[in-house]
Parts: sequence; structure tokens; C-alpha cells
Amino acid sequence: MNDQQAPKKKRSLGTFLTGAVDDEPTPPPTPPSSVSGAPLYPPARTRRPVTRVARPVSAAPPPAAAPPQLTDPSGQPFVPMALPDHQAPPGAVLVAGVDEQGVEYVLEDDPHALPMVDPRYDVDDKNWVRYRTSWGGFLRLVIFVLAIIWVVTTARGRIYGWVDAQIEPGGEPGDPIELTIPSGASTNNVATLLENEGVISNATVFRYWLRCEGELSITGFLGCDAERTFQAGDYEIPTNLAFADAVAVLDQGPIPEIFVDFTIPEGLRLSELVERLLAVNSNFDRADLLDALRNPSLVSAYADPTVPTDLRLEGTLFPATYDVAEEDVADEARFLQRMADTFDQRYENLLGEVGRDPAILELGLSDYEVIVVASMIEREARVDVDRPLMARAIYNRLAQGTPLQIDATVYYAAGKSFTETLFQSDLDAESPWNTYTTPGIPPTPIAAPGEAALRAALAPAEGEMIFWARTDENGIVGAHAFSATLAEHNEAVARCRELGYCG
Repeated sequence: MNDQQAPKKKRSLGTFLTGAVDDEPTPPPTPPSSVSGAPLYPPARTRRPVTRVARPVSAAPPPAAAPPQLTDPSGQPFVPMALPDHQAPPGAVLVAGVDEQGVEYVLEDDPHALPMVDPRYDVDDKNWVRYRTSWGGFLRLVIFVLAIIWVVTTARGRIYGWVDAQIEPGGEPGDPIELTIPSGASTNNVATLLENEGVISNATVFRYWLRCEGELSITGFLGCDAERTFQAGDYEIPTNLAFADAVAVLDQGPIPEIFVDFTIPEGLRLSELVERLLAVNSNFDRADLLDALRNPSLVSAYADPTVPTDLRLEGTLFPATYDVAEEDVADEARFLQRMADTFDQRYENLLGEVGRDPAILELGLSDYEVIVVASMIEREARVDVDRPLMARAIYNRLAQGTPLQIDATVYYAAGKSFTETLFQSDLDAESPWNTYTTPGIPPTPIAAPGEAALRAALAPAEGEMIFWARTDENGIVGAHAFSATLAEHNEAVARCRELGYCG
């Protein structure tokens, strides 16, 4: 062997561990990584002092002293447990031994271990974290609070401005329009109607404005619960109004309806009723009136459906003064149905008020037949004081089976007006309506009875009377004298002739 030693190659820390010699400097080893590939140790930001064993690089390391033999309590050799990977990465060696004084020691950093800091990491890089003082955080909080206040204040101002523009739209009111608030319309319905017609700009704001009684506020409107109602009807109101102006117009109420008043007197037959309606209302048409009277859709609850069509409503169209809205003055069917409905209501009211006389029940008369009796009273009696007395006389005659012999029925049977003269031939004529020749009551009413005649038919006076004759009794012009015997009746007839009422 040549005693002259060859020049040694300079070895890096990595080659020192592996024993290899590199002609070129080797790159620093890659730090150990976990199974997922992420480094187990993050780059250290600070250096900590370590204890190193100094030895010449070129000299071979001295032989290590044998470590003391450790035993467990049973005397068996103690086998050290391998350190986990996260404590002893591959290539790292923890050196333990006993110094000259016999004290065990452990070196936390071995010169053969991998460096704790990646050599490529420059601790002098400027990636420093600057810790701000507490004044910076406080300043940011103040700026944030002020920004919130500014946003809220700006938004509040814009909202108030928008609400005010809805309440007071500005500009001149538009041309008046006509609108109708239907019966039963709620405040919401009215608000929507006003917005649709251009009277107000916003129905939702209007509803809250009404609930707050004109004092709308952003924070308080939820607590408003005032109720407002508006009268149904037709209104004339300008467009583009402020809320207060629109409410002022509505509070004045609808435009008064224009009515046409006309009176239908008691005691008219259907044929006379048609002439009367044509006389008091020029908007009615004769053909339309007759068609409406024949129309089965025109009904009364007390009419007899078995009666011929032309006479079905005879006596069940109530005589009264009617006010007819201007838009209905040409509706014949509607007006006639109104008369029939009025009759039904008045008769039902009387039934509830006075009931039915026992004689009606004893004779087995229907409500329709009571109406027939009332129609005869209406045409025969001239004053109200006579009506209950005449009703009792009629029931007494019916109970005895005596012919009624009422002149008013002969007029109807003969087709004569009540102002015409009756002849003996009229009295002798055979007709279901002639109570001189036909016992009982006629098959239909002979006229339209009023309330006084209906009341008398339902609640007649007490007495045994069966005759009557016009005598202007008790100084009442047109009053009759009622008698229970033929002798008394003959005396009354004599007075009637003296006054020129009887032939």
C-alpha cells in the first residue's frame, strides 16, 4: 500500500451519512414527509441553540463507548422501544450516553441528523407578520359603525321621501271620473279601486295611511289598527289626488241617486195597473209590460200557480208609492217583481202581527183565498172603519152558505170599470166571479188589496152582521150600516135610497 494518502474529497452532510463521495456538491436532502406527501415538520422560523460534538471532518469518528446495559426489574435486558416516526424521522439518530461524571445525557441534535430548517429557507425573507396596536382595531370599529349609521340614515331618508311622494303625488288633480264602490266593499277593495282608476298612486301605502289615521311612520305603522269604511255608491272624483283629498271626497258620500216616484193606488186590476204604469212612467212599454206579467219568472209567494197565466198575479202586486232609480225606469220586469216582493213581505208581516182569525181556520181558507176576501173588501168598502166589519160579515155569510152578493165582483165579472153602471142583466149573468149567482168566493182576487184590507181580512171585527148598505153611517161619508137581521137591513136600504146610493 502507498503510505501517501490521496487527497480526500469534500463530503457534504448527506454524503457523510451515506458514506458516498461526490465530485459535485449534492443538493440538500428533502425533508421527510408523511404518507400523504406533506412535510412532517414545517420550516422553522427561529433557531434554537443546540449542543454539538466537535470532531475534525477529515478524521474518522472515535469509537463510541458502549452504552450501559439496562435491565428491567426482573433482570432481563431492557429493549428500548422504537420511537414513532413523528418523533424520530428517517435518518435522525438520538445519541445517548454517560459523561465522565457518570451522568446520562441525551443529545437533542445529532450532527448526523437531517437539518431542522430547510437550507433553502432564508430566515431573512421579508415575510414578517406585523402586529398592529389596539388603536387600529378600535378605529376600524368606529369607521364601521359610522358607515352603518350613514347607510341607515340615507336609506331612511330615501324611504321617507318615497312615502311622501305617494301620499302627496304633486301636480294638479286630473279630470274627474266616475267610479262605483260596490256594496260590501272592504277598505282594501276601495284602495285597489282608487289605484286602478288613477285616483291615488299606491294602494298599499294608502291602506297603511288609513290605518294610521294619516300619521304614517316607518317605525309605527305596524301598531296602527284604525278601521275606515266608505259608503257604497257612485262617486265623481278627480284623478292624481293626495290621500287626504281622496278621503275627503269619499267622506262626502256618493252622488245622490235620481229617483222617479210614482204611486200605484189600491184596488186596481191587472189591466188597470198596466194603464196606470204607462201613464206615470213614459219609459215603460205596453208590450214589455204584458210580456213581463206573463213571464213565469215573475213570481209571488202567495200567487196560485193553477190560475191562468193572464190572471196569475192578480191581487198580488202591492199598491204603494215606489221610488225607482233613474237607471231602472225602463225595466218593466224588475219593477213588477219589486211589487210582488213588496206584497209578500207586507203579508208576512201582517201574519206575524195579527195572525189568522179562527173563522179563517174554521172555513179552511188558504192564504190565497184570504187575499181574495181582502180584494173584495178593498173594492166594496169605501172607508177604513168599514173594512173589519165587512170582513166579519163575509165570513158569517160563508159560514151560513149564503151568497155574498157583492157588487164589486159583478163589475169584475162583467169587465166593467167601477165607475160604470150595473144592470140587472149583469147581476144575473153566470160567472165564477159573480157572487150573486155563484156561492162562495171568486176563483181569483178582483183587485190589488192594500194593507188595511189585508189586515181586516186576517183580523175581522166581532159581530153577527151579515148585511150592509151605504148610509154615511155616523156622518162618515161612504160608511155603511151593518145589520144582523133582514129587518135592520131593510131600514138601512131605505136610508141608502134616500141618499141616492141605492136604486
